[in-house]
Amino acid sequence: MIISVELVGVNGVRQRREIANVKRSVDDARLDDFGLSLEEAKEIQLHLQKELTQFQTDQAVQRDRKCPHCDCSRQVHDYRSRTIHSLFGLCRVRAPRLRRCECGSSARLATDCTPTLLNGRATPELERIQAELGSRLSFREAARVLDIFLPTARVHNHRTLSNRLAKVADQIEKWDVASPYRLSRAGKSPVSVFIDGAYIRAVPGYQSRHFEIAMGRVVSEGRAPRQFAGAPHIATGKHDIVRAAMRAQGWLPGRAVSVFSDGEVGLQNIVVSATRQPVTHILDWFHLSMRLRHIEQVWEGIKYLQDLNVYLRDVAIHVPRLRHLLWSGYVREASEAVKQMLAQLDQHPGFRDALGKIRRLYELIGNLHTYLLQNEASIVNYCRRYWSGQPISSSPAESAANSLVNARMNKKRQMRWSPIGAHRVLQVRAAVADGRLKKAKLNLAA
Repeated sequence: MIISVELVGVNGVRQRREIANVKRSVDDARLDDFGLSLEEAKEIQLHLQKELTQFQTDQAVQRDRKCPHCDCSRQVHDYRSRTIHSLFGLCRVRAPRLRRCECGSSARLATDCTPTLLNGRATPELERIQAELGSRLSFREAARVLDIFLPTARVHNHRTLSNRLAKVADQIEKWDVASPYRLSRAGKSPVSVFIDGAYIRAVPGYQSRHFEIAMGRVVSEGRAPRQFAGAPHIATGKHDIVRAAMRAQGWLPGRAVSVFSDGEVGLQNIVVSATRQPVTHILDWFHLSMRLRHIEQVWEGIKYLQDLNVYLRDVAIHVPRLRHLLWSGYVREASEAVKQMLAQLDQHPGFRDALGKIRRLYELIGNLHTYLLQNEASIVNYCRRYWSGQPISSSPAESAANSLVNARMNKKRQMRWSPIGAHRVLQVRAAVADGRLKKAKLNLAA
């Protein structure tokens, strides 16, 4: 079986070239011989790419040789070989350098096709694929995957993948930060920002063993969610990244913004710095519920010991009703109940000294009291929001943490990261998750 390609130029001339010869035996046919093998497909792709790239170069040179001023053909000075890395192999094309036309016009014009066609050492598609694989897998593993499935004259280097991912990430960030405001189709409905933090291991020599990543998701009615992530101590601040994500979701200055977080002040300040205006903070119900759950579990384990239901009557009454009070938004009543429980536990210090579980209960209730005081203004009527279909938790931010950070930088991938390296990987991962990597108009010419 002979596989050939027919190339037709702008002048209508047809060129037929053989690119592969596949041999199959009908007598000893087996399932292993069914269709093309991986190596045969890679060889066909490589030869087809070489023929196509040289044909494209010849067509561009043929167009550039014609002088636009006098319609004369410009002379060839010499021929040079250009090497360009493409997705389907290393392409070496033979391109001429043209002399100045006899009419005196410039030899290289702004309309020349050859310099534009051969502008770079690698095609943008190859760099995007390498960046996407480098953001999903470790760099060495991504290089091995490329070697398995793509034709190549030499094995892919993991350092090359890292460098090209950095280039793509810088272009994505530059494009996002410089993007203009987009008009929203959601009217005056607020933009919701779900934000959370995660810690990853730092490289040796960094100022601490870990540093915090701020990531999350911006949700606006009528638009697909937008993910963002940022590392500390880089040129682009976290608030700039959040502001770019909000701007892409149709946010305009003056439009209401709702922030969902676990109550950490630093995360709220990032959004405030991004909007430069007051925002509405809503405490995540999941984090609040987990604190209540710990108290309920400890009390269930000790309430029948030594008649504690009698001595700690306020605790026995208020622990079961705390969840209902906070779920319905009765923050003041819940705070008073917590104070009464702490006061009653203080009246019986012997219980705390004798039983470690009661001491643990005292610590949990004290921590809940501090948590309620710090976030009193952020606790809303979760019941009403839930039944009206409004969000009550920062679960989208937790999902972003799993997809952006944990799957690549934590859990089984115990790498050490520099802030700038982690930041670049996160930018590409966010663009891949949102589908922005394929749509972005990136200038990746080397």
